[in-house]
Amino acid sequence: MTTYEDNLIVKIAWKYYQEGLTQNEIAEVMNLSRMKVIKYLEKAKTNNIIQFKVDLSKMDQLDLQNKIIEEYNLDDICIVPASDQNIPDSLTIAAAQYIEDRITKDTIINVGYGESVSKTLGHLNISTKYKVTFVSLSGGVKFFMPTAIDKTSDYYTNPNYNHFIIPSPLMVSTKELAEQLRQEKPIKNILEIIPHSNITVVGVGALNERATIVKEGHLSMGEVEVLKSRGAVGDILSQFYDINGNILDLHLHEQLISTGIDLLKSLNHVVAVAGGHDKKEAIIGALKGGYIDVLITDEEVARSLIKKE
Repeated sequence: MTTYEDNLIVKIAWKYYQEGLTQNEIAEVMNLSRMKVIKYLEKAKTNNIIQFKVDLSKMDQLDLQNKIIEEYNLDDICIVPASDQNIPDSLTIAAAQYIEDRITKDTIINVGYGESVSKTLGHLNISTKYKVTFVSLSGGVKFFMPTAIDKTSDYYTNPNYNHFIIPSPLMVSTKELAEQLRQEKPIKNILEIIPHSNITVVGVGALNERATIVKEGHLSMGEVEVLKSRGAVGDILSQFYDINGNILDLHLHEQLISTGIDLLKSLNHVVAVAGGHDKKEAIIGALKGGYIDVLITDEEVARSLIKKE
């Protein structure tokens, strides 16, 4: 089975041997360190991906990836092959590897809300020579606690990790209270760090009973059905949008202690971790809205993103 690392090796080999980019140019284009580019080029030789040409049979999704990147103006995409294994676990492992490969110095990583993001954090294994600061994009701190992922995760034990977690619920009872809390110094200080991030990791929510905002009791399934009737297809950071990525005008958005998703358009390297057939429309809306730079998804969803000729 083609892995995340196989995909990355072939991309680097293609750019080096077929497009003629230098190692420094590849490092800049792919947001990697030059040492990682060298390492993966060596692996390409060792694994016989490099012969007299790049063996594209090692990554048959290259054409699909390029089509999706072009159609949705993405910076990158990682497609996890279809398998009988748990898709969310495969996606979060791939997302963690993607992030690890792009940490080249002291780094600020914004983290969204929900199970996919929490599991991605739990899979991270970043060298202790790097100092990494994690900043929450919203309230709802329990999703960054060990109940969501393995308590032995490096996310909690690495001494070079700093955590800035918004000390509030995700949603409060009134717009006025939400505005007041956002102006409180402990919360305001954290929100002011967010624009200076190097990477942002978010999940994409579908409108069903498995959605985080439903499981946490913030919305009932009846309320979800009302959102659907108003054109909602998904949410990012508990903010709902339609199939074209337009944010719905909802009172509940005013009650959130959260970064506005429009801000995502101005942040560096916004990585969305989302897959499964039930999230197809939510992913399309997020892509059309321009909230995502990098998509980590599964093969079935990826193929559905391309319009049939």
